[in-house]
Amino acid sequence: MKGRITAENLHAGYGSQDIIRSISCSFAPGTFTGIIGPNGSGKTTLLRAFSRVIPSGGILQLDGRDIRDFAPAELGMALGFVPQDEARPFSYTVMQVVLMARYARTSRFASLGPEDYARCHEALADTGVAHLAGRSIRTLSGGEWQRVLIARALAQDTGVLLLDEPTSHLDLAHQVEVVALMKERAGAGRTIIGVFHDLNLAALACDRLLMVKDGELVADGTPSEVLTPERIRQVYGAEVAACRHPFTGTPLIVPVTTANGIIPLPHRMNVLVISGGGSGSDLMRFLTGKGLMISAGILATTDTDYHTATALGIPTIPVMPFSQIPVPALDKLKDSLAQADAVVLSAHPIGAGNLPVLQLLRDTDPERIVIHLPEGRDFASCDFAHGAAAAVYADLCQAGARCTPAYDGILRLLSPDPDGCTPEGREP
Repeated sequence: MKGRITAENLHAGYGSQDIIRSISCSFAPGTFTGIIGPNGSGKTTLLRAFSRVIPSGGILQLDGRDIRDFAPAELGMALGFVPQDEARPFSYTVMQVVLMARYARTSRFASLGPEDYARCHEALADTGVAHLAGRSIRTLSGGEWQRVLIARALAQDTGVLLLDEPTSHLDLAHQVEVVALMKERAGAGRTIIGVFHDLNLAALACDRLLMVKDGELVADGTPSEVLTPERIRQVYGAEVAACRHPFTGTPLIVPVTTANGIIPLPHRMNVLVISGGGSGSDLMRFLTGKGLMISAGILATTDTDYHTATALGIPTIPVMPFSQIPVPALDKLKDSLAQADAVVLSAHPIGAGNLPVLQLLRDTDPERIVIHLPEGRDFASCDFAHGAAAAVYADLCQAGARCTPAYDGILRLLSPDPDGCTPEGREP
């Protein structure tokens, strides 16, 4: 089936102002691509440029032919477009609206035939609105109307289908149905391109994601490649954690929040967390939630702390479990210690295998070290290295490292404010 779209140096906008600039990408039949980005980033403008709804510059081809050379009826047989919404000035029935999709395939004075009606009935059934066929479109809810618009586009029977936020008015069940329907159409050889605000739905639905910001393409790849915490932070200005959906394996994006809501990031203090054995998981979540820039030290790939850091997008120095820490990993840790504004050491079990990590802290300015030692524990309880670990812990404290049993205490000790405010300038 035809439906290959190619764009090179594409720019488009409204009036004399370009909203999208220098976009180059292509879309092959049999794929479902999502366009994502913050409000006002140019997602809808890009989709409208693909559909020729607005003028554009640069190269834009459909199956190797300039899309601007297509006659309207010819384009209507090649490309379907579902807008975010559409005015309903007349009391057409649902069936009448969907039948409009078939007129591009009839000659000027011909009538619609049985096949046209069959295609429309099929599209209504596929979108779950067959029971509304005789209803006036003015009586429909927003979600019902959105499904009618999707049905109309399906009835066009085109190789390309463009959808602008196709699930914005739909409840959860109908969102899943529409996404499944689009994946099915892509699997049958059509080119499906949709704009999405819901990143998790886009990850679930699409084979590929384009991320735009300020009218420019900033990322293009699989959902796992595009939806990283660091990139979402850069593009959306939001702190998120990314993990794997337990059933689908697709990225699952979770906003990192505090009791006050989404975290603002007025200050980014670079804090290196040294932990292990699961002792740092809650600590990393807490510090990330306070707006600090966190990195993690050497962690075994089976460690709970490693999995937590990965989900939060925190860089780590991974090593194999139950083996001697390699010299290159220790060298990387030295670099991390040198670059960090502060080091938070979570008191955790230390044996012969990870003792070198603790010993490296002796060469770090103790004024930059905060040790988290929960109440009811002492350094001896963390020592599985015949006293060597407890000795290092004690030496660090004597040299000037500060110790606290509470997470809020860590913030007070990290703060450069002598009044004991957090790095964000708020009382913890």
